[in-house]
Amino acid sequence: MAQADFYILPAADEESRYRFLGKLATRAIGAGHQLYVLTDSRQQAEIISERLWHAGPETFLPSHLANTQTARQAPICLGWDSAHFPQKPDLLVNLSSHYPTQTKQFKRITEIVIQQDNILEQTRQRYKSYQQDGIKPNMHDMRNRS
Repeated sequence: MAQADFYILPAADEESRYRFLGKLATRAIGAGHQLYVLTDSRQQAEIISERLWHAGPETFLPSHLANTQTARQAPICLGWDSAHFPQKPDLLVNLSSHYPTQTKQFKRITEIVIQQDNILEQTRQRYKSYQQDGIKPNMHDMRNRS
C-alpha cells in the first residue's frame, strides 16, 4: 500500500519548495529510489530541472524531462502528463496542482506544501482524496524546525 507524506514548509515561495525537493531527492537517491516529479507544465518541469542541476556544490541531482531520450538514465524524471508516468513507479513527488490518478501505483508519495492560499486549499483536497483512496497521509510540520 502506498504511503503519502506531506511536508509543510514555513515559507510561501516556490524557491523554498525547490530547495526542499533538492534535499529530499538527495536522500531518496542515496537510498536507491527513483523519483518521478509531477508538475503542471513542461515549463515548470524545466524550471525544476534547472534547480536540481544546481542544487548545491556537493550535490549532484541528475534529472530529465519525461519525453526526452535520457529518460531511463537519470534517477529523477520530471513529467506533466499522466502519459509520462514511469513503467516501474517508486517515489512520486507531486508538485502539481491536482490529485494524480495513479497514486496507488507508487510505493511512496510526497507532497511539498508552501504557505500560499491556493496551494494550501489544493493540499486539503488532496489529503481527503488520499484518505478516500485508502492511503493514510502522514503530516510533517517543518514550520517549527530550525
